[in-house]
Amino acid sequence: MLKIGDFSKVAQVSVKRLRYYSDRGLLPPAWIDRYTGYRYYTLDQLPRLNRILALMDLGLSLEQIQQLLKDDLPVAELQGMIRLKRVELSRHIQEEQARLARLEARLQQIVQEGSVPDYEVILKAVPSQTVAGIRAQAAPNHGRLHPLFTELQQYLKAQQVALDVTQPFMGIYYEADNQEDELTVEAAVPITQSLPSIKQVTVHILRGVETMACVVHHGPYDTLPNAYNAVLSWVDASGYRVDGPNRDLYFLPSQAQESADPTPTVTEVQFPVRKRPFLSAINYDKENKPMEPQIIKKPAFDVVGLLYKGKNENNDISRVWDQFLPRVDEINHKAPDAFGVCGEMEPDGSFQYLAGFQVSEVAGLPDRMTHWTVPEQSYAAFPCTLQTIRDTFDHAYQDWLPQSDYQRADGPDFEFYPPEFDADAGTGMFIYLPVVERA
Repeated sequence: MLKIGDFSKVAQVSVKRLRYYSDRGLLPPAWIDRYTGYRYYTLDQLPRLNRILALMDLGLSLEQIQQLLKDDLPVAELQGMIRLKRVELSRHIQEEQARLARLEARLQQIVQEGSVPDYEVILKAVPSQTVAGIRAQAAPNHGRLHPLFTELQQYLKAQQVALDVTQPFMGIYYEADNQEDELTVEAAVPITQSLPSIKQVTVHILRGVETMACVVHHGPYDTLPNAYNAVLSWVDASGYRVDGPNRDLYFLPSQAQESADPTPTVTEVQFPVRKRPFLSAINYDKENKPMEPQIIKKPAFDVVGLLYKGKNENNDISRVWDQFLPRVDEINHKAPDAFGVCGEMEPDGSFQYLAGFQVSEVAGLPDRMTHWTVPEQSYAAFPCTLQTIRDTFDHAYQDWLPQSDYQRADGPDFEFYPPEFDADAGTGMFIYLPVVERA
């Protein structure tokens, strides 16, 4: 046996750390002298100590390590704990990459302006709230909101609604349906009581936004473009994308609330954003750039599974898979490859999606299941994960496709889940985009 000091030298671990591991029950001494209190260890304990050190190097907590050191721990549970840690570390890396991008954007802004920026952009979450609003087609001119606010205030007055002076008036700007159309603008105010909607005024819930890029502007409306330019420049430089209608919040003096055309003292400009794909760690080459897809010619194949039609507004596709997976053994002639095949989008934004498995022969469809034949086609195949499906599609359509020698071809795109797909970690899957070479 070795005294704790000698064991510390052999293991190259401090005596203090050995005592800490002992107190936590991770590595108790082989023997403690009851008279002197000296702690003794054996060389046979080195493998256990090395395992503790290796697991700590992976970033696992002492509580997790204690679980992993159990002799009777099932292999599946061991794999699950390590996979969860992998997901946690990946998320942390993404957050730090985003922070680094914001630092770079800040430095670039200071260099360009030669001074402290006029606007400070912050990210914050904005909760859902009930609003009463009036919409109209209009050019992006803040003056167009004034008559809408007048009409809105008349309605609220008729309903005997007293406005909360601490709540700002809101201008919300929705994208046009096409390049020829004007924007849809909405003048809105938050309300706390139930009100009926009429032809002009709609009472609805304005959705919450998890990540909103915001700047505060002091001054009149005609200088608001400066604030817009500041936040949009920051969004682009910081590795984000605009992800929905932007909003202006008009904080007015209490006496101006009765006016339909008030002069704001403070306006907060808000843009909903989310990270661009390259910050979501989709796939990187050695130069830390998103990897190019493989161009693959795939023969026609048949898929049998459960069909969904809708807009996936409430994560419906995930629920379709939850309903489908327990029934996969009902499929005859099933191959090991799974697919999520997406049909063309309808004018109202809905689409059909088939969660299924490839089959070598279509025979005896199970109850409520459907068969699709996917035609022979060339595809751009992008590796991705369950967590980055949306970002991968964005990267494919918005970054890669416009700069490539290809254009989108007719036919469905799909998610491909090979036998190597790890459902727990969400890794090992691909996005297939039908493509044809540009003429």
